This record gives sequence, structure tokens and C-alpha cells, in this order.
Amino acid sequence: MCALADAVWKFAQTDGVTPSPLASVWVLRLSECLPYHRGRNRGLSVAVAVSGLKRVSLGDKQIINDTGHVIAFHGDTAYNAYVEGSPAEPYRAIKLQLPPELIAQTLVRLSETHADVSSPANGALIACEPLDDGLAASLLRLLTAFQDPADCHVLAPLCLQEICYRILRSNAFGVLRSMVGATDERLVKALRYIEAHAAKPDLTVAEIASEVALSPSHFAHGFTALFGQSPLQYRKQVRLDRARQQLLTSNTSVARAAEAAGYASTSHFTRDFKSAFGLAPRQYTETLHSPRQNGA
Repeated sequence: MCALADAVWKFAQTDGVTPSPLASVWVLRLSECLPYHRGRNRGLSVAVAVSGLKRVSLGDKQIINDTGHVIAFHGDTAYNAYVEGSPAEPYRAIKLQLPPELIAQTLVRLSETHADVSSPANGALIACEPLDDGLAASLLRLLTAFQDPADCHVLAPLCLQEICYRILRSNAFGVLRSMVGATDERLVKALRYIEAHAAKPDLTVAEIASEVALSPSHFAHGFTALFGQSPLQYRKQVRLDRARQQLLTSNTSVARAAEAAGYASTSHFTRDFKSAFGLAPRQYTETLHSPRQNGA
């Protein structure tokens, strides 16, 4: 835990969002006490604080995201939160959004092991548990991989797989594992169909459902429950991920990236991009392309 905290401290040199080379991973640092507004999330959202704390309120229940705990949310769970940080002890946390396809692959493999882990009685898709050495070590390996381009390309995705496995294996997410059923393979097939046809302007839920022989309502409900976002939300995320990759690997303009992603409006694309990745497109690429002390 001490080594992980040190790595996060070095990564987050300034207040605000510090992106990593992976769009699904970033570090947040806040040096004041203020309300925290959760953006639109997909898949499984994870936060591990290494200093300061965040108080999360869900109705009459309060969850504390502080040092030594991992908090995870599946899908677009709404909550109110308040960050407690100061210049002497900022709120520093590593944040991850584990994508739907990774969740699906991990759930399918877990179901094949027939692991006997009980589900929580309330069926909530929210968890806050002590951070164990295994998860802390995998998070540290992930941050370390960002320091070398080859490690980032080869090892970082493997670290994400391990992190996803360790979280889904916990007792708190037994309810999520229980969703794996007979339609599972068809939902994974639908996810692949969306990826292959994301640029299609008139792609509909009915078309995707027809491809996997499910009714639109049954398909949409099952997809959202398993992957944490609706089919069309996932399609939007695929488009944004591809635009992000294009911006990082070429000299293309934001307008051309928006057009390639299927957006008729650059301003609309910019709003969605900032909502997904925390920064506007140009600011995001400039941040990642500039030299950093952490070597990312």
C-alpha cells in the first residue's frame, strides 16, 4: 500500500485530473473540500484513495473512500459525494473504468470455474471493501507499466485484466456474477457486432437484437445489466475511444476526428469526449504528449 501511495503521489503533480496513456485509467488530486460530481460512467468504475477521503452518500447510507479501501460501482449509479482534502493532505485517488468487454470476458471465465462465492443480500452493484495486497500490487504494476512504452502496450492491459478479476471475485460482486446465464454468449456476440458497426449512422437496438435472436427489450435489459451501460451508450464509447486513439497517434484535427467518429457537430463531440475522458480533445492530447516527470 505504501508503494502504491508513493506511485500515485508521483503521478499526480497538480490538482485535477491527470490522464494516463490508457483512457480508462487516471489519477485525481484535489487540495480542498468540495462537492464531487460524478460524470457519466460505463462498465465497472473503481476508485482507490491513497490520501484524503471522499464521502459517498446513497440515500441514508454513507460510504467512505479513504486510504486502505477500494470502492466500486457498476454502471451509472447515481450518488452524492463530498471530497475532504487540503494542501497538506490532498485527496489523491487512482480511478479506473473497466470496460464492458473486459467485464464480460472475466465474468464468463469466472462462471466456468464454478467459484462458490455468496451474493450480498441487498443485490447492490456498489461495493466498498478493504484494499488487499493482491489488488494493491496489481494497481502498482499498472502504474509502473506506464513508465515504459513497451510495458504500457503489452503489460498494462494484462494488469487491467487482473484488477477486473480481483474485484469481480470479491463477495460484494457476487450479484454481478449471478447475471451470467444462458444468454451470455449472445450478449457478448452483440457487443462484438456493435464494435464492428459502430460507425453505421442508423444502427438501432432492434437491429443488434435481431443479430443475436433476442427481443429488443430483453436484449437491452440484459446488455445493460451485464455491461453497465446501454447498447447505444457502448456504441458511443467505441466511437470516442477510436477518436481518442486517432488523436493520439496522428496529427488529425479535432474536427476530422469528430467526423470519423460519426459526429455531425464538433462541439457535440467535444462535450462527449470531455464527459468520457475528463478533458477536452486537444487538451487531452497535449497533456499526454507533453513530457512528464512520472515518465508516462
